[in-house]
Amino acid sequence: MSEIPRFDAIVVGAGPAGTSAAITLARAGLRTILIERGHFAGAKNFFGGVLYTHALADVLPDFWERKPPFERPVTEQGYWLLSPDSVVRLMHKSQHYQQEPASAYTALRANFDAWFAQQAAELGVLLITKTTVTECVRDGNGRVIGVRTDRPDGEVHAPVVIVSEGVNNLVTQDLGLAKSDLPPRFVALAVKELIALPRKELESRFNLGGPKEGVAIDIFGDATLGLPGTAFLYTDQQAISIGVGMLLGEFVKHRVKPYEVLARFKKHPVIQPYVAGGETLEYGAHLIPEFGYDRMPALAADGVLVAGDAAGMVDAMHREGTNLAMTAGRLAGETAIEAHRQGDFSGAFLRSYRKKLEDSFVLKDLRQYRRMTDFLDQSPHFMGTYVNYLNEAALKYFNSHGIPKRDMEKQIFDLLWKRRSIFGVAKDLMGLRSGMRG
Repeated sequence: MSEIPRFDAIVVGAGPAGTSAAITLARAGLRTILIERGHFAGAKNFFGGVLYTHALADVLPDFWERKPPFERPVTEQGYWLLSPDSVVRLMHKSQHYQQEPASAYTALRANFDAWFAQQAAELGVLLITKTTVTECVRDGNGRVIGVRTDRPDGEVHAPVVIVSEGVNNLVTQDLGLAKSDLPPRFVALAVKELIALPRKELESRFNLGGPKEGVAIDIFGDATLGLPGTAFLYTDQQAISIGVGMLLGEFVKHRVKPYEVLARFKKHPVIQPYVAGGETLEYGAHLIPEFGYDRMPALAADGVLVAGDAAGMVDAMHREGTNLAMTAGRLAGETAIEAHRQGDFSGAFLRSYRKKLEDSFVLKDLRQYRRMTDFLDQSPHFMGTYVNYLNEAALKYFNSHGIPKRDMEKQIFDLLWKRRSIFGVAKDLMGLRSGMRG
């Protein structure tokens, strides 16, 4: 039997959290192995969304010189409130978005993750792909001392393991850090298409001035049948990322199929002109953990830390996840570096990682929105009743020609009271405040 390879640190999963941890460790001179189950980093990811450069700069200060494979800078962003035949748009466009590098870019994770992992390899990280970590190895005292993989003689040892395995957190569960499988009520399923369009045609449809302008739109209301969830529309260089995301529990409860919701969304009279004539390049789905602050697994134990989607680090309110993952991965790496300096890999020491997260925006934001999923589940009117009302109110406001405006204002309020009592509105607003403030 060959000798078991030993490293200073093992990182499981080459997504944003894992690669950030690996780069942080390598920059401190620690011998680090990064194990990824896909054929290459990003191979199993279907993300087409927005990446935020503040978190990337904290990990790779010279990221811009390394030419990351972004699609377009986000120079216009906002929300569309969609009724069955209308839309209210709340969009923001500013010259401040024109700085380079921008604060946010659209990106395809299949390209970005591969580039990010390559940066780690160039900094000395040993990247091993096509390898699945099946479990963590523990010593006689229960301390994690390495991992076991699906390769022959595939055991690797290190005094600290950072688990960033993604939403399917089987290793985290096996460690006993997550108490159970993810409940459908707190996991979203996003179904997405990547639709190719000629560059000039795409820029014309979205009123973009060239390849250095891009749009990121989150869409509520009829896009998800008035149910809790979000649709999205992002511009890439020569394609559109379009999709819908709803909690798994909503698909089951209302007996709707994810691909049917997306197909219906694409046929909406407001959406159809943006995708007409495009060629579908990719179609797929991805699970997103939305179990929030109160249901997170334990983040540290003897010899092990957990970061990213495996720990449910997603802020669905602000379509943020990759920046939370990168920051958590960096902080996990910094904790592991301090553990090496102190020669202490106990759970008691490694739990300082949680304190770092509590001091950062990661857990501050997750704590703030910890009740939002429950609120939307218990207050269905926000995605249906109010979105439709705002569209009808806007129609009344912009078409009240030749009648006294005071009569128009009364008609607009009457539209609301027909749908929801004043007490119901007050209850919904109080619930929204509670959901927004934690």
